[in-house]
Amino acid sequence: MKKTIGIITQSCLIADFYRGILEELFDDIAEIFTYSLDNGTLRELKECDLYVRAVTSYDLIHYSWAEPYFPPEERTVYMDLTFSRRAADRVCAYPPGTTALLVNQNRHMAMESISQLYHIGLKGIQLLPYAPEMETVPEAELAFAPGEVDLVPPGIQAVDLGPRFPTANTVCEIALKLGDAFFLESKKFARYTLSLADVDYSLQRISSDNLTMENKLEMILNTLDEGIVCTNENGQVNLINKTAQQLLGVRRMDALGCPAAEVFPELPFDTGASGQPRLLNVRGVETGVTITSLRIGDRPVGAFAVLRHFENEESRQTTLRLQKATKNHRARYTFDDIAGSSPAITKAKEIAGRMAGNDASVMLQGESGTGKELFAQAIHSASLRRDGPFIAVNCAALTETLLESELFGYVEGAFTGAKKGGKPGLFECAHQGTLFLDEIETMSSALQVKLLRVLQEREVVRIGSVDVIPVDVRILSATNEDLLRKVRQGRFRQDLYYRLSVIPLRLPPLRERREDILQLAETFLRQLGADLVLSDRVKVALIQHNWPGNVRELRNCMEYLMHMGRHMVDVEDLPETLQSRPAATLVSSESGGLTYQERRLLQIRQPRGELYRQHQGVGRQGLVRACVERGFAISEHEVRQALQIFQEHGWATIGRGRRGTHLTSAGYQRYQQLLAAPMEDEVAHSI
Repeated sequence: MKKTIGIITQSCLIADFYRGILEELFDDIAEIFTYSLDNGTLRELKECDLYVRAVTSYDLIHYSWAEPYFPPEERTVYMDLTFSRRAADRVCAYPPGTTALLVNQNRHMAMESISQLYHIGLKGIQLLPYAPEMETVPEAELAFAPGEVDLVPPGIQAVDLGPRFPTANTVCEIALKLGDAFFLESKKFARYTLSLADVDYSLQRISSDNLTMENKLEMILNTLDEGIVCTNENGQVNLINKTAQQLLGVRRMDALGCPAAEVFPELPFDTGASGQPRLLNVRGVETGVTITSLRIGDRPVGAFAVLRHFENEESRQTTLRLQKATKNHRARYTFDDIAGSSPAITKAKEIAGRMAGNDASVMLQGESGTGKELFAQAIHSASLRRDGPFIAVNCAALTETLLESELFGYVEGAFTGAKKGGKPGLFECAHQGTLFLDEIETMSSALQVKLLRVLQEREVVRIGSVDVIPVDVRILSATNEDLLRKVRQGRFRQDLYYRLSVIPLRLPPLRERREDILQLAETFLRQLGADLVLSDRVKVALIQHNWPGNVRELRNCMEYLMHMGRHMVDVEDLPETLQSRPAATLVSSESGGLTYQERRLLQIRQPRGELYRQHQGVGRQGLVRACVERGFAISEHEVRQALQIFQEHGWATIGRGRRGTHLTSAGYQRYQQLLAAPMEDEVAHSI
């Protein structure tokens, strides 16, 4: 008996076009019906096995009545469209430098078509969107139109690209939801994908005659964190993925074709496949095992076992629960908690502060330990959503399945082990607040698609449910990798990247803000309640270190020193990683008892000449800026102390306000002496 497909479109003409395509592809397995908004037939929607929806949120502006008639989400495939290869070739035939209109029914659809053409590799041609709703026609002598040449303004040459077609991914999803995975092996599907302009390597692999279904299945299963073992109707092993080989300690070549009961006596294939999870001891490790039978009709054709390390699953669950408990769904930090006054961190805070006032998605980019979550909390605390929840989740800490259930939630009975009464997802918990997705680059392709849909539609559907739940959530994300490079490599969706990175913000590593190191160190010591005094040699060592772990590494260093049990800390007390460069003595008898900071301040030059000239005044802030320009970290407080010493020696007079500090004749003479005689230690040259 054939399956049934219902196509839902805005226009009955478009519906007939899509029906023709799907009938050509699935005529032997499916009967197809069409429903449209323009003629009201959606009100007569019949029960179908699958629905293909080609209606956008933009279409619903004029058809608000239609919303209650749409079918359940779990039986719906959303149609994505692309250009044919012939259409792309027509556009690419025009020389680089060509300027042309891209004409469509509305500006939104025109922009979408332009994005698709650029995505499939169009280069050198400038496309300008145009729709009849626009008051001004952009200047161009040429216009491309996807089957809508009548919308091209008079006097402009029109090139018909023909209608757009369902993408190969859409056709794949239809076939799989109809239960016809063998369709992907057909020449019919191969010919269709080759007619499109979006054929990529993965689809070519799917269409290849050189790959059997078993090969493809094995490639997919080898990417899973769970162990998978499959048997045939005779109880022989015919598939085992890499994870299962590791869990069971068996090589693939030693298992394939052998009776499962002999190779894996700990797996109860012979006692029946209930589909219920069991906790078994596998090679001395508690392992969750689920065995499910494979049947064609009433005939058993094999079984498969899914294996999960119990400790790993528990650890992941515990990690998330602890994370949510400690955060308590509230942001604890503001911009005032971000220590540092360097130009790099000051600029980052200024930009982030301006970002806080709107709801645009922000992507925080920076190395590990640069304070991405601290900035995320500060942005939330300064936003209009400050009274709402702030929820953070590390995408790298959870498996795909677990992350999906945590983000979107589930209903009771949605899967084995589902909590009684179900569970709301993090999107629901973050309603009218902020959701922070850390290490977003680790999210799987399937979850990327679902996340994109939530961002577009602003609604979620719990796993196992058909009810749509509206959500109002601002998304902040973070990555420590070059995400744009992943986009170019095809490892991260381009459309999702631009949704998440509306406002990108780079956080500087600690080596680019060395002026903040000592201030941060003092802040951490206060937070830890540590009564420590850092020697001058320690301060120099801290400034010289490159801090690959950034601010987090610096805080760990201060905590390390706190546990050393010393009040006065010297270089020998530092962790070994910070003792790689020797520090010289910073106080010399020949320097008149001056500390390194005091002597360096008196000796320093500006990039464009001497800082001090006789009878010329300079303020404390001017001295700090000059020191920073030379890479010498000193605080305004330290400058104030040094100038007091200069005054006691009779080298300077300290004025108030704009008069600043003036060197006396004795001070200027001492300054010249220091310039002529370099410092004993060479630390100044290495900072």
